[in-house]
Amino acid sequence: MKLSVFIAVAVAGMAGTSVAVWSATTPSGSSLQARQAEPGTTALAAPLAEKPPVDKSSFIVGDTLMMEGRLGHAIIPSQRGSESFLFVDINADATKEAAKPAELNLAIVIDKSGSMRGKRLKNAVEGARTALSQLRDGDVVSVITYGQTANVIVSPTVITSASRDVVLTALNTIRARGETCISCGIDLARRMARSNSDKVTRIVLLSDGEATVGIQDFAGFTRIAEDCRRNHMAITTIGVDVDYNERIMAALARGSNGRHHFVDRPDQLVSIFSKEMESLAKTVAMNAEVTVELEPGVFVDEVFDRPFERQGNRLIVPLGIFAQNDRKTLLVRLRVPQGPEGERPIANVKFRYDDLAEAKDGICEGELIALATSDATKNSELDALVSGRLTQSETAKSLEAANSAFGRGDVRQARSILRAQKTKTSSRRKAAAKHIPMGRAGDFNSAFGKSSGSLSGADSGFAEAAPAREGSVQAKRNQQDAFELAE
Repeated sequence: MKLSVFIAVAVAGMAGTSVAVWSATTPSGSSLQARQAEPGTTALAAPLAEKPPVDKSSFIVGDTLMMEGRLGHAIIPSQRGSESFLFVDINADATKEAAKPAELNLAIVIDKSGSMRGKRLKNAVEGARTALSQLRDGDVVSVITYGQTANVIVSPTVITSASRDVVLTALNTIRARGETCISCGIDLARRMARSNSDKVTRIVLLSDGEATVGIQDFAGFTRIAEDCRRNHMAITTIGVDVDYNERIMAALARGSNGRHHFVDRPDQLVSIFSKEMESLAKTVAMNAEVTVELEPGVFVDEVFDRPFERQGNRLIVPLGIFAQNDRKTLLVRLRVPQGPEGERPIANVKFRYDDLAEAKDGICEGELIALATSDATKNSELDALVSGRLTQSETAKSLEAANSAFGRGDVRQARSILRAQKTKTSSRRKAAAKHIPMGRAGDFNSAFGKSSGSLSGADSGFAEAAPAREGSVQAKRNQQDAFELAE
């Protein structure tokens, strides 16, 4: 073979080898990696593709009550401390029923002060009759009235076919007169209810005015609510017309894990009592409680909207009872310390309740883990669903702040507060809409829609309000909206 021919063949061989190696080590050569080596040849080692990290920043667990946990940020900075959120969303199955309906222990507490005279008291008594008609045999009821002092109209009575008529007849003795000692009525109801702590205990408190006797300050009523909660007694508050203190009535309900209602007209009382009884009759879980175990170094800056107890790095949040289709949430602002890259455990969330549908103890839990990185470009934006719940809480506070300004006669300041929050809500919604979790657009739109709707209604209501009643009606609606937004 001539030297020139030998050189040409050798060069061609080396070029072919180079092409083969290049093809096997680039993405375009991935098809080569998938083929088996031909007989007589040696397969080239293919690098393994790096697996994306598993997202452990959320979980969904449960049965009768489904608990979803989410972190505000799935990916956090490793080289500095950061703020994030922990969000717990609990929903009761709308289709399940209690295997054995929970017995009720109902205390109806009616304002009989002079301002209740006439249609208000008549409709309050009719509402109580409606509640009594919906009680089942075996349920327990007591009826208390309060004016200057509190009086027992019906002592704790087990409902039977015979006792029901006796209780209904006793309601005819209620007459309106005197001052307004709300705390007297609640204290007496608590004493009546304590002996029946194994039942679903509910105090239904009705008032049309400010407390003029007994405890009158906000802090005092907050302590009453706390004591009721610790003794498994929730208070449902019903404010009638526009002269009651909506802030205090909402605080009694919030602090005890009850409900709050505003009744514009006395003739609405019957439907409110009926709605409350229907919900209680559909109870599927009792004594619900969330425990959040925070990892060392993770600190709580704020617990939104809910009463809680703190034990070291543990948060204990009682949620009371759940009826079919009820929803309750927990939002916590956290401080997360700097640390190494990789998985960063944040919290373990445990949920316990008495499962009446399955007739057993309900227990579920989930762990929330973020991913820490030194690459700032990979840090997460605030989770869209967490953003929606945070906005609801901020909207609730804005509604209450606007009410306070309106109460001082500063309508301009009230509307300024509402418009500032409306602008913030719109901006946050646009930002969060870019990363809505798959299949959760409905939840996202609902959260932001409730906030926007409440703010628009409040702004419009204050703008069009006459100096007296119309503005007061709007303030009461704002408080009820704030209560529901923070739930």
